[in-house]
Amino acid sequence: MGPLIQHICLVTFFIFFACSSAPDTNTNLDLPHNEARSHEVDVVLDGKTAHSQLKISHNGKVVEWVTQKGEPQTEIDKNDIDKHFDEDPYVLGSMGRAMRAYWEVCVKENKDWVLGVTSATANRKGQLVLSPDNGFWVVRISNGENLKTFMGDDVLNERIPHRVGIYVDYQERKVTFYNAEDNSLIYSFTNGPSYEDDVRPLFSPWKYEKQPITILSIST
Repeated sequence: MGPLIQHICLVTFFIFFACSSAPDTNTNLDLPHNEARSHEVDVVLDGKTAHSQLKISHNGKVVEWVTQKGEPQTEIDKNDIDKHFDEDPYVLGSMGRAMRAYWEVCVKENKDWVLGVTSATANRKGQLVLSPDNGFWVVRISNGENLKTFMGDDVLNERIPHRVGIYVDYQERKVTFYNAEDNSLIYSFTNGPSYEDDVRPLFSPWKYEKQPITILSIST
């Protein structure tokens, strides 16, 4: 065996050894739903951010659209005017500042809804483009079908859930959605927020939807 062949063999051996002994750094694997649920946090709707036609329950766990024109359901204090969504029917939630957070929402009777998280500094005025570039990580459903993200027209290949689990992992920079009934994955954003982004839960039963959406306790 000549010197060149010996050198190639030696280099190949060291490359193989280094690769085979390196620790697994794959962070793209989605956390199993049961493990995500162990990071449950208490989420309460923040009426100071709600669109004026959204009605928030006294316990801050239920939101619904009310159609009476001229009769706002949420009083808008002049000192909070910049906090409200003024055109699209959204409301934010409040939660603690944990590195990992999980909550569940019941959307069983709803044909239209939007769920996810948004940066606390994201725009709340006018018609919104709900993309990660604009500080929104959400999924939506329209007319009881076509579960999608706002990043394209691709329909997510999952059956329509009645309970949705949302999991935020700042360390992995991921926002993951689960079907909380069968523990299956709906979608995972891998370009999620960092801890410095200070995201907040986002909810919408959408306009003219008669059924409320409800934040659940896992024990419910």
